[in-house]
Formats: sequence, structure tokens, C-alpha cells
Amino acid sequence: MAVLIQRAQLLLQQGRYQDALTTLKQHLSTSANDIDALFLLAICYLEMGKTEEGEQVVNNALSFAPDDDRFLYLKARIALNKNQYNEALQAISEAVAVHPYQADYFGMWSQILLFKKDYQGALQKAQEGLAIDPENLVCLNLRSNALFNLGKKEEAFSNLHEALEHNPENAYTHANLGWKWLEAGDHRKALEHFRESLKLDPNQQWAKSGMVQAMKARYWLYRQFLNYAFFMGRQKAGMQWLIIAGLFIFTQIASKVFFPLYVLLALVALSTWLIAPVSNLFLRLNPYGRYALTPQQIKVSTMVGGLLLVALLAAAAYWITAIPGLLAVAICSGVLLLPVSSMYAPESKKNKKIFRIYTLSLAVIGLLGIIFAFITNDYANIFVAVMLIGVFLYQLLANYIISRE
Repeated sequence: MAVLIQRAQLLLQQGRYQDALTTLKQHLSTSANDIDALFLLAICYLEMGKTEEGEQVVNNALSFAPDDDRFLYLKARIALNKNQYNEALQAISEAVAVHPYQADYFGMWSQILLFKKDYQGALQKAQEGLAIDPENLVCLNLRSNALFNLGKKEEAFSNLHEALEHNPENAYTHANLGWKWLEAGDHRKALEHFRESLKLDPNQQWAKSGMVQAMKARYWLYRQFLNYAFFMGRQKAGMQWLIIAGLFIFTQIASKVFFPLYVLLALVALSTWLIAPVSNLFLRLNPYGRYALTPQQIKVSTMVGGLLLVALLAAAAYWITAIPGLLAVAICSGVLLLPVSSMYAPESKKNKKIFRIYTLSLAVIGLLGIIFAFITNDYANIFVAVMLIGVFLYQLLANYIISRE
């Protein structure tokens, strides 16, 4: 049976997860509590994106091997993927208590603290990992991330170049360096590292995502949006809400004091929701850019482009004919752009489903409003009003969920 374990390890190294899964299940059919096989099985599930199955294996193993640091580490990894940061910290601290000389564990600890926006704490844990293994690429990358967010950009870049000296063919490090150059404002250097990362690992999703952002960053307006996104991303959830509330209050004051400023601020706020899918539309015209987009990004950009076209045509038709139903079409199509543009933004499947159902419900209400407007010649009917309120509430819900994630 040891032969099956060795074969499964080899298959995992080759990225053949389904074959590894089959081999491990064959072994476990006769040795159900083989702790090493269960560990490989859990990794296999997690690499395949089957978090629930992986979590079940981890919990099962911990039920009869509660002090196995490997499963405590995986428990932390799963909790982090589910945005359960406190649970993740508890699990990784227990893993370190069992095995205090594993650098990767400190890397996981550092990563969790980065997600919690505790950059100083993340830096400390990365350095503790490097004290154990000075060439640990996970800790070197995370140390760079912490330094960058603490404003020590030169040291962060130096740290990443050091990581590349240790392993110049590490796709993750190149992707990380690409994102750092992108945040620093140099999209050309960012593209170089994203290309190198994808050359080394064509399936490196972080590099693919960065490639899309770097290509869109050629446009000045999108670069300003990226700067805003990076700035907000560095803030804790409470500060994000404070900034959003402050901008809302300032916008309301502007509407009373200087209306042109109010219009400008409203357009800026609207652009933060629409600029990503609209820019994806332009990127699809690029012979290379369209291949960098995911099917989901293509789908959203198509819907946003279609709604935008309908809204503009309906508005033009209303201006010519003064038919109230056409104005209802323009209003409903225009406001529906907001939920459609962000309905795939959440990371969790559950929240994605909530956003899609909410968006579909708004679309149905809007359609009823349009039909009612053509029948009654009242574009400001109850259905249109409910849709407008629903979109406003959607923005609050979306900001809350996305900032929490």
C-alpha cells in the first residue's frame, strides 16, 4: 500500500489531482485512518477547489489526531479561504505550538494578519518564519507585502528581488512583483512580470488577473480608479465605511452649495462601479486582451454594454418622441447597470448567489415598471420607484459584503 501513497504524491506534484484522488481513495478503502493518506487527500480536495470535502477530511483527521500540526495548518488555510480570520488565527497558533520550527506556518500566520490589515503583525510573523528559513519564498513574499502596505516600498521591492535571486523561476514571486509595480504606478514593468509569471505557470490566476489590470492601466482614467481601489484595499473595513460615509455626506452638502460639484462627485461614484466592466469591453477589442478575460468578466461586460446601449438609445428616443415609457426604459436600464456590474464581485459562492438573485429581482421589477409606464404614460410609477430604492439598498448591501470579504 505504500506504493499507492508514493504514486499519489507523484500525481499531486504533477498537478493530476483527480488521478491522485482516485489513488488515495483506493488506499483508504483498506486503511481508512492512515493519517498520511488523509493529509494528501485533504490537499487534493483543496487544490481542486473542493473546500467542503477538504474540510470534512481535516475535521475527521483531527477527531483522532488533534495534535497533528499538518491538519491544524490546513484548518487555518480553510478558515482563511472562508474569511473566518479569527478561526484561522486560532488554528495556526495551535499548529505553531505543536511544531514551532516550520517556516510555512509563520507564512500562513502572516498571510492571515495581512487579510486582517494588521501589517505590522504580518511583518513580524514573516520575519519569524525567515529566522527559521531565510530563503523561504512564502515568508519573503509576505514580508514584501507587509512592507509595501506599511509604506516601505523600496525595501519591499528589494525583498522581492531577493526572493527572485533564490528562485528566479518562481511564478508566484513574479506575479507578486507585478502587482507591486502596478500599485506603484508602473503598468509596463507590471506587465513584464505578469508575462514572466504566466510563461512559468500558464495557470497562475493571480498573474492572469494582474495582466488584465495592467493592460487596462494604459488608460489614464482607469489608472485613477486603480489608485482608489488600492487605497481602499489597504484600509480596514471600519475605515472603508467611514470614507464612504464621508463622501456621501460631502456629496449631499455639494448638492446644496454647488450643484456642478455634486454632479461631478456623482459621476465619480458611479464610475467606481462601472469602470471595470466598461473597460473590459474595450479590452475585448484588443487582439490579446480578450484572451486574458475570464468567461465571467466577458459575460458581465456584455450585459453592461447592452444595458448602456439600451439606456442611451431609449433616452435619445424619449428626447425625440417624449413617450414616457421610453424614459422608463432609459431609467431602468441605466440604474440596473450598478447591480449587474458587481453581481459577481463577492468571493464566496453564497454571496454571489445572493447578488444574482437580488439583481434578477430588480430586473423583474424594472420590467414591470416599463410595462406600466407604457400603459399609463407614467414613467415615475410605483415599480420604477421601488426599483430605484432597491438599487440604493443594493449598493449599501454590496459595500458591506465586499468590505467584509
